[in-house]
Amino acid sequence: MYSIQGVLLVPFVSVGLALFLLGFYVILFGSVATILYVRQPNEQKKLHLYWMTTLFILSVSSAALRAGQIINDAVLGFQVAITQDSRPLHDWVSHVPHKMLEVVSAALYILANCVADTLLLYRCFILWEDSSKRIFIVASVVSILTNATGFVALVVYSIGVFRAKKHLTVNGSYIGSVYVIINAINTLTLSIIIVGRIWWSSREPREIMGRGVNRRYRQAIAMIVESGFLYSATLIVDVAFKQSVSTLGFGLDLFPLVALMVGIAPTLIILRSSLGLSRSGIPDSRIFSALRFGEQLSTDEAGQNPEVRAVDLQSESVDECSELRVHKPECNGTTSGETELLDEPK
Repeated sequence: MYSIQGVLLVPFVSVGLALFLLGFYVILFGSVATILYVRQPNEQKKLHLYWMTTLFILSVSSAALRAGQIINDAVLGFQVAITQDSRPLHDWVSHVPHKMLEVVSAALYILANCVADTLLLYRCFILWEDSSKRIFIVASVVSILTNATGFVALVVYSIGVFRAKKHLTVNGSYIGSVYVIINAINTLTLSIIIVGRIWWSSREPREIMGRGVNRRYRQAIAMIVESGFLYSATLIVDVAFKQSVSTLGFGLDLFPLVALMVGIAPTLIILRSSLGLSRSGIPDSRIFSALRFGEQLSTDEAGQNPEVRAVDLQSESVDECSELRVHKPECNGTTSGETELLDEPK
């Protein structure tokens, strides 16, 4: 039997958390869109804004459809708890619009996950463009197979629902749970691959540029790890609630949170990469190739002037380093020097 506490508490938790995340996502999306429009070059701006807008529309639409479904089920469940007549709820659950909303919401989520994986794969491609492409190829194949599993689960479940074949519905739900778990592992693995490459390529810059740059690399790494971990953790928690028996009367549906997190996690990565970082989401390590450190003068010149060329870094951080001033003392022993401006590599 349905209890008033159960039919009210569970939707309150699900929809309440979804509204909280939605408010955060709207602010995040607006902030990142503004930063991209102001700071990024035209080519990068168009690409990232396309990703951002597509993710926002897909994830918010998916979450809104499922949240509306949860609220309507809660209203009907409340009527059942009062009247002890479950026919209206059963009629609605077995009605075609209810099934269609569920299928469309799941399809939008899978599409949003495809876009999010594309963003992570783009980061992998940028980071590994000068190295072996095997990691990028393997990651791409795994992501394609993962999302293909999601579409297979959706098709099997849809056929079972619309044709009233219970075994297909059960199989579709099972494949869907497998897809969610694989998706969580895949997202976390991609994040670790990106973080590992950032850490490996940042060894020399961190040693050369000191504590400030080291802090920026740690911030970039932490942001990517947190984004991937939060999304993966949300997926695992959602599967755990679906597979366990809820004591609240209704099963706790966290799908709206999952649908929003699939957009929030990549948006956080774009935010990190937009705040003074390079297109790969880290301080651009290629800037260090433009640093020409002091060259030792010849032996005769060293006797007259033992100084070496010094590099004066005028910027406080890597991303603010717009020009490097190199003071070169004249070889005739005078103290004056001419200044050479090295523009930051584009």
